[in-house]
Amino acid sequence: MGVEFEKDGHIAKVGLNIPETLNALGPDILYELYKIWEESQEDDNVRVVILYSALPNIFCSGMDLNTAIPVLTAARKPETEGEEWLISDDNAVGKAMLKYKTLDRPVIAAINGYCLTGGFEMSMGCELRVASEDAVFQMRETTLGIMPIGGSNVFLPMQIGSTRALEILLTGNNFPASTLYEWGFLNRVVPKKKLMDESMSLAERIASNGPFSVRSMVKLSRQIKELSLEEAMKKEIEIGFPVFMSEQAREGVLSQKEKRKPDFK
Repeated sequence: MGVEFEKDGHIAKVGLNIPETLNALGPDILYELYKIWEESQEDDNVRVVILYSALPNIFCSGMDLNTAIPVLTAARKPETEGEEWLISDDNAVGKAMLKYKTLDRPVIAAINGYCLTGGFEMSMGCELRVASEDAVFQMRETTLGIMPIGGSNVFLPMQIGSTRALEILLTGNNFPASTLYEWGFLNRVVPKKKLMDESMSLAERIASNGPFSVRSMVKLSRQIKELSLEEAMKKEIEIGFPVFMSEQAREGVLSQKEKRKPDFK
């Protein structure tokens, strides 16, 4: 129980499996996620990551306020390695939840059931999102008189536009997968039994492409969000030109000429 982590070829699979808290994100779970992102970044064999839930009816219930808040507010001293880590870095939560993402591989969120608050925010930090037909999304902080600070006020308007983002944030209502697909937040909505198959298919397609180009585009997508058009275009050249000059690029062009599948090292 906790966070499942396995590597299947070029794809890393990260599964939330904490039935006692419905996959709530406590300090120890956040620390496990952080270490997984770091390990995946260091492993050149990993080209795509899938984040999923091992529980049948919920993706994530959000932050575990019973364990995280007392430590973050110094109501009690940290007692575990994860709690020590949580207060050691002001950006710890953001790094674990992909708010501050140094992992330059695409992360695909495979979302089933309820995707709530912090879990919803973590999915916003993923590059791609596949949901089952039963998925339900909610940001309920405003109904409690508090405000989300896990990235949703920043990421969600960029991803679906400010008016739709504010409807989600200000109402605290439930939103079905069909609505968020229509609004452009989700890449796919599939029957529940096909969720992982569809996510793996998408991951395998991406993993078959040039890893340097994929990693560079993921990195670029993060860095240009707050830049002017001129600055963004310069950043695209800065990150993209070395891709064109790479051995992987030469292999890709050669394989097309030779009518074979490229062998990206």
